[in-house]
Amino acid sequence: MDSNPKNSANFKMKHKYQWHLTRWKLVSLFMVVFFITSLLMAIYLATSRQQISTNYTTLVDEIVRAQLAAPNLRLAIEENNSQRKTHDISHLKNIATLSTQHLNRIQLKLFNKQQLSNDIIYMQDNFSNLNENLASLQQQLETAEETQFIPASLYNNAVDIEENLKWTYSTLIDEVHNASNQQRLLMQRLSIAVSVLLILVISAAVTLCIAVIHLQRQRNQMQKLMLTDELTGLYNRRHLVNVAFAALTQAKREKTSLSILLLDLDFFKRVNDTYGHPIGDEVLRQVSERLRQCSRPTDTLGRIGGEEFCLLMPATHTHDALQVAERLRREIESIALKGLELNATPTVSIGVTTSNGGSFTFDELYSFADKALYQAKELGRNRVESVLPPKTSNFDNIEGAYTHSVIH
Repeated sequence: MDSNPKNSANFKMKHKYQWHLTRWKLVSLFMVVFFITSLLMAIYLATSRQQISTNYTTLVDEIVRAQLAAPNLRLAIEENNSQRKTHDISHLKNIATLSTQHLNRIQLKLFNKQQLSNDIIYMQDNFSNLNENLASLQQQLETAEETQFIPASLYNNAVDIEENLKWTYSTLIDEVHNASNQQRLLMQRLSIAVSVLLILVISAAVTLCIAVIHLQRQRNQMQKLMLTDELTGLYNRRHLVNVAFAALTQAKREKTSLSILLLDLDFFKRVNDTYGHPIGDEVLRQVSERLRQCSRPTDTLGRIGGEEFCLLMPATHTHDALQVAERLRREIESIALKGLELNATPTVSIGVTTSNGGSFTFDELYSFADKALYQAKELGRNRVESVLPPKTSNFDNIEGAYTHSVIH
């Protein structure tokens, strides 16, 4: 029997490493997807931030006020010409100044709205002409104020400026409406993009959780397969060796006893040969269940091969171990197999040994228990025998304390 704990430890470390590696692969994949999606979203937001943050309400209000003020200059000049009012030229200058201020404020607001400013770049020449015409009109009004005479050219300039302003402001209104529509469309797309991103993140998180849960279940199942016998559900040889190593270490540290029972079903080969292996497997399952029910919570029961079982009993002297072994023997002898029609009930031979203070290795103890089991077989089966290691205390030096005849 391989009792080297290093092999088992290496196997567990390898399995644990593979589990962590798989888990980190899933986490890394999730982080990569999340990072790429977030990067694309950040780029999209960076390019659309200016449009989203733009408020066109004040610009529209300014353009509307400018539109309403644009005809005032021409109407005021017509009124002054028809009534020969040359003394109201200062009023005309105020109207021209107001028109210039409206135009400058609109240009400044357009300059602060980069996207809209780019859309109306074709109107720059028109803005330049308006600025020049308004400046020229201001000079003409200055001259008219000095001469107290309003020439016809001033009226013509006012008409041209009004028409130009009318077209400019109307075009600007259309462009602002287009930009506002684009902004709403952009907001809709952004909402969809954010929703998609949220769905992707939630989906990725849910997928990751499901994958981790699935892997955890697989890990638990693999760990269970690593520790248990598939047929009986008892601990397997590998786990039994690990538990024995830890129990012997504790017994050595605390100076306590550790007993080992080896149990072997009698004439089990006849069951397989007579009734078939499926029946034999069912016998093993039912016997294993009875052994589990009769074992103490502190004991460790395992199937170590074929019809052979091993029971580790920490802090147990030989006398107590023999009593437990006898109780197990009687339980197996009296078991009523469910759903199986056999000519005889199963019996078991048991070998017992004890280590005091953890002074022996598990391989050594196993060999003593195996010798005791061999004696039980040689002496007729269905009995309990013990073989103790040398240099044990008088209290534990009990050998062959219980002997029973074979049931035919």
